Amino acid sequence: MKKKSLKKKQTLRKENKIQGLILAIFTILLITSAIVSNYQTDCKEDINCFNRAFSTCSPAKVVGYENNNLFEYEILERNEESCIVQIELKEVNPQLDEETKEKFQDKSMVCALPISEGFSTSELNFCQGTLKETIYELTIQKMYNLLAQNLGEIISEMRT
Repeated sequence: MKKKSLKKKQTLRKENKIQGLILAIFTILLITSAIVSNYQTDCKEDINCFNRAFSTCSPAKVVGYENNNLFEYEILERNEESCIVQIELKEVNPQLDEETKEKFQDKSMVCALPISEGFSTSELNFCQGTLKETIYELTIQKMYNLLAQNLGEIISEMRT
C-alpha cells in the first residue's frame, strides 16, 4: 500500500511540475507578445524608416523639419485601410512673428491616412485637431487680407 501511495504522490508531483512549466511558458509567451505588439520604432530623423513602418502601419515615430518647423509624427494604430498618425508641431519657425508662433506652438492633429497612398502630410481632409484648425484659421486670414487689398484696387479701377 505504501508503495502505491508513494508512487501516486510522485506521479502527482510530476503532473504538477508539468502543469507549472506549461503555465510558465504560456505566461512568458503572453508577456512577450504584449511587449512586441506595443513596441514602437524610434526612427529619429530617418523618414525612410518611418515610411517603411507606415507601409505596414507599425508603431513608429520620427521628427523632421518642414518649412523650418519641427514636427513629430507618430503612428498610433491601424484602422481598417488607414493608419492613424499623430502630428505634433514641436518648434515653430523662429522667423515667424510672435503672434503666429504662439498660435501654433504645441498644436497637434490626428490623421487617418490611407495606407495605400503612402505617408503624406499634404491632405488635411484626413485630419482633425487643433493644428488643423489653426492652419485653416491662418489660411482664411491670409485670404481675407489678400482679398481686402485687391478689392480696393478693383474698386478704384471700376471708378475710372
